[in-house]
Amino acid sequence: MRENPAGIANSDMRESAREAVFSFLSWNARPWTLRKPHEAFAPRERRRVKSCAKTSWSDSTPPGKNTPCALQNKAKFVYNIYMSRFCLAALAALLVLSCESAIEAERVPVDLPVVPAAGIETSFTPPAPPPGQSVSPMAVLQAGEFPLWFQFATEGPRRIETIEAASYSAALIPWPHAQHVRFVLAQDDELLLAVNHDGFIRLAPWQGSNDGVAMYRFAGGEFWQQYTVGAFVRPDPGASPVALLYRNDWFLLQDLQPPSPRLWTFDERSAAPRAISLPSLDAFAPEEGWDMNALSQCGDGNWYFRAGRRAIGKGVVMQEVHMLRTDSLEREGVRVTHSEFQAAARPERLDAAPPALREMLAAVFAESGAGLASVVSPEFQTMRYFSEGGSLVHAFYSPNPFLLAATPAGDAVYVRGSSLAGVQQTIRFSLPVLPEGFVYTGIGMVADTVFATWEEQAGFSIGAAGFVAIRPTELNGLEDFGALPDADK
Repeated sequence: MRENPAGIANSDMRESAREAVFSFLSWNARPWTLRKPHEAFAPRERRRVKSCAKTSWSDSTPPGKNTPCALQNKAKFVYNIYMSRFCLAALAALLVLSCESAIEAERVPVDLPVVPAAGIETSFTPPAPPPGQSVSPMAVLQAGEFPLWFQFATEGPRRIETIEAASYSAALIPWPHAQHVRFVLAQDDELLLAVNHDGFIRLAPWQGSNDGVAMYRFAGGEFWQQYTVGAFVRPDPGASPVALLYRNDWFLLQDLQPPSPRLWTFDERSAAPRAISLPSLDAFAPEEGWDMNALSQCGDGNWYFRAGRRAIGKGVVMQEVHMLRTDSLEREGVRVTHSEFQAAARPERLDAAPPALREMLAAVFAESGAGLASVVSPEFQTMRYFSEGGSLVHAFYSPNPFLLAATPAGDAVYVRGSSLAGVQQTIRFSLPVLPEGFVYTGIGMVADTVFATWEEQAGFSIGAAGFVAIRPTELNGLEDFGALPDADK
């Protein structure tokens, strides 16, 4: 399916294949008299006919004369032309049938009740919502030493048996229009994923007859499929997470209005995201053409965001851009210069990290040779970046304290720390091996299960994407994944 151009739905691809076959057959049906018989022969064929006939005739004599040899060669030529076209038409028809089969297979709903380490119990009924909630989980994941792979599809995360099944399963399209995990947040003991062109995924500990990790999905529907997720933040330490949608025109100039509403969150009362508002961003109304493609809390503690709108005058697209800063998203921002905006967006220095995290990140950098970390933590309202200069690792920081980090290739390390004694323990392990062209893009932990997001990448494009759940055997002997005796805390 990799040849499927970006933006073509399965039904459109099938109709395009049918039209190609019909137009091909129609072209075959056209009379051969569109060209004169002797014009169908190139000079090389003319020389061949001359030698076959064993007669002498000049170039001024058209080879369409009804000599036996000329008629024989013309008959062979026309026969070969028609046979080659018939074979191509047959191959095209087979392509249509294979598309039909593949599309019908994609439409089969996937039942994801309980996903234990040994496989899927398809007879299990999805658990009832916990007390005080009205949304049931899609599945309860019970990971073991063998990975549980999930790939994003129209109906949400879909279980695949191996990561090799994801190879060549999705078209490579520019990242703003591809379904993949854009951002990860941690809140209390949960992981929260903002999925581009889809909605939210919530991974939370599950206590019941099938203990594991509950997976909830909050689908944004057709509205979310039109726009790109530009940010995923918690406006206040105890606030619900908020995703920002925007119209991305870098790769495709779309005939879309800026999203309205642009801010979305979710809770356990509904399986669909709900719109919210923030005064700082509401000052730039989508109805007036304003779009917003950046929102983040930076190292100085302030919030930075960028608003823009386009206007077309005399055939030229012009952009009006405002870059702003505020100490609270409940208040309107003040304009800053481009250089101030860029300086705030740079990664923070390692010494700006909390002391326990700083010690553990230094150990990870020394262990892996990396020098840049994207860190997700229940203590942070956004994903934060810390740098000493070097390659990237993705990290999850727990205030227990412990740190889990992995390179895009899957080399991982667990670092156990203490607020008094610094780093106490370092364990190296590996995430499951990915096929060529695939990378890991984030890592986190819920209870005793490690989650890592992955993508198939090629330049600025993304193909298949999803996440994996696993309990590495190297970490089996740890209790509470980082919890320390009281005397050590």
